[in-house]
Formats: sequence, C-alpha cells, structure tokens
Amino acid sequence: MYSFLKKLYKNNFIRLIDVQFAYILTSKNEPYLMFIVAYLSYFISKGNVCLPLFRFSIKKILKNNNIFLSKKEIVFIDNIIKMKKKLLDYTIISNGDKVTPLVIQNNCLYLYRTWKSENIIIKNLINNYYVLPKQNNIKKILNILFDSSDIWQKISVAIAFTHKISIITGSPGTGKTHIIAKLIIFFIKMYSIPLKIKIVASTGKAANRLTESINQYFIKNNFLITKEEKKNIPYKATTIHHLLKINMYNKKTVYNINNKLVVDLLIIDEASMIDLTLMSIILNILSTNSKLILLGDDNQLPPIEMGYIFKDLCNFKKFNFTKKYSEWLYDTTNYNIKKKNNNQRFFLRNCISLLQHNYRYEYNSGISQLAILIKEGNTKKTKELFMNHKFNDVKYININTEKKYKLMILQFVLEYKKYFNYLNKKNNIHDIFNFFSKYQILCAIKHGLFGTKEINAQLENAFLKKNILNNTCKENNWYIGRPIIITQNNSFLNLYNGDVGITFLDKLDNELKVKFHLSNGKYHNILINNLPKYDLSYAITVHKSQGSEFNNISLVLPNKYSSILTRELIYTAITRSKSKISIYSSNNSILFKSIKSKIIRFSNLENRILNINK
Repeated sequence: MYSFLKKLYKNNFIRLIDVQFAYILTSKNEPYLMFIVAYLSYFISKGNVCLPLFRFSIKKILKNNNIFLSKKEIVFIDNIIKMKKKLLDYTIISNGDKVTPLVIQNNCLYLYRTWKSENIIIKNLINNYYVLPKQNNIKKILNILFDSSDIWQKISVAIAFTHKISIITGSPGTGKTHIIAKLIIFFIKMYSIPLKIKIVASTGKAANRLTESINQYFIKNNFLITKEEKKNIPYKATTIHHLLKINMYNKKTVYNINNKLVVDLLIIDEASMIDLTLMSIILNILSTNSKLILLGDDNQLPPIEMGYIFKDLCNFKKFNFTKKYSEWLYDTTNYNIKKKNNNQRFFLRNCISLLQHNYRYEYNSGISQLAILIKEGNTKKTKELFMNHKFNDVKYININTEKKYKLMILQFVLEYKKYFNYLNKKNNIHDIFNFFSKYQILCAIKHGLFGTKEINAQLENAFLKKNILNNTCKENNWYIGRPIIITQNNSFLNLYNGDVGITFLDKLDNELKVKFHLSNGKYHNILINNLPKYDLSYAITVHKSQGSEFNNISLVLPNKYSSILTRELIYTAITRSKSKISIYSSNNSILFKSIKSKIIRFSNLENRILNINK
C-alpha cells in the first residue's frame, strides 16, 4: 500500500502531507481507507469542501493524470470502489451523530470541522426570516436616495432591509460599493434609535477603498442626513479579520456563541473572497438581532482558502421570488419582477438581489459584450468579436514570435513613458497617483517570460537603456516614480497586501521614500528600508487586481496552458478595465481554452439546502 501512495506522490497526484495525514488517521491494516483519506486531504487542498463519493471515479482520475496502474493496483482500486458503501463501518467515520475525524452526509465525505462549518451556515440560512413592513416610509426614502433609473439598487436596498441575511451581487461597475453609503443612510432613517453599524471588506486594500468611497459620498451628499443621524455613520471600514479579532495563525476569534459580536448592521464588501470557515465564523458570532449584508460578484475568482461559498449561495438567484414577496416588492418599488419559465419558488431566493445596470461602461461597448461572452463561456462568439474588429475598446494581439514579444514590451514601455513624462511636469502627488492608475499590465502568472517578475524586470531595464529615467533622482535600484505593490500585511505600518506605493524625493531630508494613499485622503510616507515585502507594480497578477479598476489594461497570458487559467480569471481581468482592454497571447487557443475552463469547487451546501426546502 505504501508503494502505491508513494507512486501517486511521485506523480504529483497527492502530496507528502496527504500521505502523512492518512498514516496518522488510519493503520496499515486499512489500506483502502488510507487511500481515501489521503485523497480527501489532497482534494480539500484544492479548495473543495468535501469529497463527493458518487462522482469519485478513481480510475478515470488516475487516467486523466497519466498514471498507469499495474494489475495488482487495478484490483486494489476495484476494491476501493466496492468499499465506499462500507465507510461507516470504520470508527473514524460517522454520519455526524458523534464527533469523529471524518463525516459522511449525502454520500459526501468531510473532515469533521468542515462539515460543522457547513452546518452552521445552513442553520443560519434556514432561520433567515424576513419581515414585510408597510411601504409608505420605505418608498419615500428610496425615492430620495435613488433616481427612477436605479431600480435594481432600490430593489436591493428593500431586500436588505427586510431580511436578517441578504446578498447583493452584480458585475463590476454595477455600483456594489456605491450602494453601501445609501444602505447606511436608509437604515439610519428607517430606525428612530441609534444604530451600531460596521462596514468591512475581505482585504485591507478593499477596506481602504471602501472608506474613501463612503467619505466621498457623504461629503457630496451632506444634505441628505441630519446632524443627529450623522452620529450613526461608520466613516471607516476595516477588514473582517480586524473586526472579529481573528488570529491570522490559528483562525480563532475572541467572539463565540456565548460572546456574540453586538452590532445592528454588518455590511461586508468583496464577500466573494470569503471562504467557508470564515463565513461560518461570521454567522456563528453575530447577535440574534444583527442584520448582515454581503456584497460581491459571484463570477469572479474564488477565495484562496476552502470553498466558493458566495457562488454557492448566489446559485439560488435562478429561482423565482415567492408570490407574496414579489407583490411586496412591486408595491414598494413600482417594478414588477418578471417571472421566469420555471415554477420553482425557494425561500432563499427572496434574500438575493442582482444589480444589472452597469455604470462603468456602456452595455454596447466591447468590454461589456466580451465580459458577458466570457461569463457564459461562449468561445465561438468571442472569436467573432475579435475577428470582426467591431469594437475599438477590445483588442487581441498574437505574440507568437520573439520579434512580436519585443514589440509587446516596447508598447508597455511607451505606455509608461507617458507616466514618467507626466511625473516630470507634475508635483501634485494626488494627480500622479491618478495618472499612474490609468494604465495597468495584468499577468496570469508571476514567473516565466510572460509573468510579472520578468516583465517588470524588462521594463525597468528598458527605462534605463532608453534614458526614460534620466530626469529622475536615482539611488541604487530606486528612483522617483518607481511603483511597488505590497505583498505582505503590516498593520503597524498600516500597509496591506495589494497596496500600491510610488517613490518620491522627500525634500526635507533629501531622501527617497515611498508614498501610499490612505483611505482618509492623506498620504503615508515609508522609508525604503522599512518596507514590508513588495514587488514592482508595472505588471501585477490578476489576483492582486481584484477589486480595483483602471482605464486601460493589457492582459498578458502565458505561452502554455495551466490550471490557473480559467474563465473566472479572464473575466476578473477584463472587468477591471473602464475604457480599453488589450489581450496578448502567443496562441489564441490558450485564451479560448481558459474561457472554457470553469472553476469547480465541490460543496454539498446547495444540495443540502434544496433537500431541506423539499
């Protein structure tokens, strides 16, 4: 048995830690169980919540990974398939009625802690009651906050107000972040008592951007709220981990079922980045009377950790609203929710709203059409879109030769030359940050000829060779205008993963420092030697760009297809752009294969909720 696991490890089918985990939980006398435990460990490491035994075709999986079996190994695999139904006979596995390392439910194999997390989420969703108040005051406030064209935002606020837990989803540019300020005003005006409201995001960068957005809105719309009401406004957003006091190493929080987080309204932006464990913690520690609003895009990249919880929940938006709720929404917003062809109605659907009007770019723009096609996985029409050259804002460039690669780098150099020319004319740091954020190179990978490391290095070398940096102060590898992106959180310096800084000359001490734009509108100066881990940011990964927006984007795809290239990654990259997107690839089949490749993370959440509904 050990030799078989060793073979799988050498073929990168499982990891050494998976083998060690199986050896801890099982004995040598249980070879079949040992294999399944090792594979479960590996399966979870890929972001899956559980191992669906009914879809677990070991022979097919091994064949797809080019692992060929001996006759003895085939017999062994056949025995594993037969013993699936007998897993409950083992002492380390139960159906959840007692605490065991592993649990089977609905023919899915879990780690106990993962199964428990899923249970917490399901329990809270089942108890997600709603109340339908009288419309008069609601309609009045909604009409003050929204224009007649903002119907989907109106509906979203109405849904959020009536539910304990609500979800607002929509593509980038549909106003998810912008709606948060209006949600705050709406709740403050609807309640006559002081409210404790907290706003958080998944990352420090997103929290800072959210803080800036809210403050800008309240400055412009100061007349909408009274002096007394302003006392309830949360002017600063923070990260989920900071609010919940979650230890970054053991994932534990000071809050628990006996020590609840007391808050009237908790709003979470970029909720698509929340993993299964974190979602269960949030739901478990919220006080009974707390309302929770989750905002995000279910088509973007999943969280780094386990699960795809936001997407799992948003799958229920395909169902109809219940009749009673549809009638209430019509009376409140004067909009008749169209019925879909299917007649299924589902309680969870009532708490999900979809923002559909895009404020970032026109529906008929190339970016909008391309984003829709990618979201649908429609490669045929995507090809036609590029071949017809109908749109000026989307472009595909083939770089299948060394000469074309050099021309790509030259094009990048020319784009950033505009930045350095602007830098030489302007001293206002706010204007410089704004100008730099107009253009961004996005890469799918970090390493290799088409990765961020190589492209950043080539650009910096080109700037030196072409004398683009001649008019700037230089010190070792540093120079005025050098942009970096933080890759490691440092709360002491108030710097977070994804924060972008620009190097400038501090005239007081004649020293180069890096300036970061804070959410309160101020700038934070850091000595170069004090910086946490960072990378150059002429080119950044698509993952690092999540939650940001730029006028013009160049997306660089690698010359070889890998599992990292997915529909979600391409969609996330495309939708960062407001005005123009250029896609560089050495082979168009890589782009189209990526669009066809959809991220699938196995979870039993949707099926379990559906079964409860039945």
